[in-house]
Amino acid sequence: MDLGLKGKNAIVTGGSQGVGLAIAQGLAREGCNVAIGARGKEQLEKAAENLRALGVNSVAITADFSTSEGCSKFVADASSQLGGIDILVNNVGGMTPGSIESLTDEQWQASIDLNLMSFIWTSRAALPHLKQSSSGRILNVSGLSGTQLLPGAWTTTIANTGILGITKQLANELAANNITVNSICPGTVRTEAWMGPRADAMAKARGMTSDEVRAMMASFAMLNRLAEPEEIGDVAAFLVSEKNSYMTGTTVEVCGGWSKYLG
Repeated sequence: MDLGLKGKNAIVTGGSQGVGLAIAQGLAREGCNVAIGARGKEQLEKAAENLRALGVNSVAITADFSTSEGCSKFVADASSQLGGIDILVNNVGGMTPGSIESLTDEQWQASIDLNLMSFIWTSRAALPHLKQSSSGRILNVSGLSGTQLLPGAWTTTIANTGILGITKQLANELAANNITVNSICPGTVRTEAWMGPRADAMAKARGMTSDEVRAMMASFAMLNRLAEPEEIGDVAAFLVSEKNSYMTGTTVEVCGGWSKYLG
């Protein structure tokens, strides 16, 4: 199926690795040019080179998404280098584990700025460009901690729940401009983090091996496995494509059946 993405310009925050890179690759496979932003220059350049190998224009932009200024600069630089913006993917973020008693004010502020406010700041900066597009799209990457209880995930629970609210509000405000806004909630994905440091840290905390942690995370899904990165990237590509012209304000869970609630 031709998704109508060939020649479109997309920007992806947190696009140098993990789910962000998987989404950038999904877009590139459909012929979409991609600007990716993150803090680490070396990893960014490597990721952009990987994307260019798919036959599209890709630019790497170092950016600090924990500030309004950093988000605005990323958008301005990306638009200048790509020649416009049709698609925004808000993906940047990370978890600081802890309880309501253990997390400090500084940790809370840093988490909210990066995991939640960056979505607002980047969206606001991108709107003038998206309104000039004939098929503007925003995709917000949330997480399952925004839809169900995951003990210890305070920082992502607050942010991911907020992201779902941002998605609804933006979808309503931008409908008149024919800009669709949706969110995607990936399950546990076979990324660098889950094949390395994230699983290792959880294993240490639980007295398990890293392989046992990954097996446990896989068992939570009905399909009893982790997601492959391209499985997230392909769904994301559809959500921002011209083939998806009537879905907006919607959250899509790509989790292998992790979510088992009814209603």
